[in-house]
Amino acid sequence: MGRPAHRPEIVEAVFSSIKRRWGCRIILSQCLFHRKKLINRGSFYAVRIIVFGAGALGSLFAALLSRQNEVYMVGRREHVLMVSTKGLDIEGNTEGNFSIAAGETLKESPFYPNWIILTVKAYQTEEAGREILDVFPEVPVVSFQNGIENELVLKNMGINAVGGVTSHGVTFLGPGKILHAGTGRTAIGEIDSRSSMRVRALAYVLSEAGILTEVSGNITGEIWLKAAVNAVINPLTAVLGVRNGALISIDPLRKLGDSIASECSEIAEAHGIEMPSDPKDEWKTVAERTAENMSSALQDIINGKRTEIREINGAFVRKAEEKGIDAMYNRAMMNMALGKEKINKEPNRTKLRVY
Repeated sequence: MGRPAHRPEIVEAVFSSIKRRWGCRIILSQCLFHRKKLINRGSFYAVRIIVFGAGALGSLFAALLSRQNEVYMVGRREHVLMVSTKGLDIEGNTEGNFSIAAGETLKESPFYPNWIILTVKAYQTEEAGREILDVFPEVPVVSFQNGIENELVLKNMGINAVGGVTSHGVTFLGPGKILHAGTGRTAIGEIDSRSSMRVRALAYVLSEAGILTEVSGNITGEIWLKAAVNAVINPLTAVLGVRNGALISIDPLRKLGDSIASECSEIAEAHGIEMPSDPKDEWKTVAERTAENMSSALQDIINGKRTEIREINGAFVRKAEEKGIDAMYNRAMMNMALGKEKINKEPNRTKLRVY
C-alpha cells in the first residue's frame, strides 16, 4: 500500500493549533521538519507571498520564490502587464522566464497571503503601509527597503513588521525584464532582536528559493550597515554615472567612500547602534560582488526619477544632527546627488552615459 495522501484539512487543523499557541498564522510548509516530510511524500503546501514593490529587487525575489510558492507581485502598470502576459525575463546570475501573477494593487491579489515582502521605495513606505492596513492588516510584513527608518514607520502605523537586508544587485532593464548582476548576503530578524519561529521559517523558505538567508539577532545593526553601504555606493555612482565596480578600482573614489563609511560609523556609534561589521570593509565587499550592477540611485537618475538619497544619506544627516555631529560627507553627497536628480529631470537633459 502506498503512503496516504496529504490531507489539507489536517494541515488546517495544525494551522489553528499554531495560531492559538503563537498568535500568528505560520503554515506548515514554513516549518523545517514538517516541510521536508511533505516534500519527501511528493506533496507540497505552498507559502503564499505578496511582493509589494515589483522593481528590480522585488521582481527578482518574486521570480525566485515563485518556483516553489504561490506569489503575487504589485508594481507599475507597464511592468506588471508585461509580466502577466509574457512572464518575467531574467538575465545574469539567474536566467529564465518566470510566470508570476501580477497586478497594480494589493486588492487584486488572488489569495490571502502568509507574508508580504515590502520592496517599495523608502519614500513610499507610508503610502504602502496604508494600503496594507486597508487590505491585509494582520499579515506580517518583512521590509527589504533602503534606509534606516522604514521599520519604525511601519511599526508606528501598527503594522506587524520584520526587518530585512539584502545586497543582491539587480538592474531593471525594462518592462518584464531584469538583470541579476550580482549575488549578495540576505538576513532577516525581529526588530526587538528576539528569536522567533516565524522568522526562522521565512528564512528557510527564502533559502529554499535560492535567496540564501540568515536569521539575525541584530537586524537593526544590519539595517544600519546596509544603509552605510548605500550611503557610499548610491550617491557616488549616481553623480558620477558609473557602475558599482568603478568605486573600488579608482583610488580617489575608494578613499572618498571610506570617509563616508567612517562618518556613518561615528553616527551609528553615537546612537548606540552596533553594526555587525565595519562599513569601510563592507561597502568595498558589496561593490566588488556587484561590480557590474547599476545602483538603484543611478537607475533612478537615468530614468529621470526621484532617488532615495534623502532617505539614505539624508537619514544619516538627520541622525547626526540629533547628536550634534557634523555629517559633512553625507550632507555633501546628498546635495550633489539631489542636484544631479534635479538636472536629470529637466526636459532638455542629456542622457547620462554609464561607464
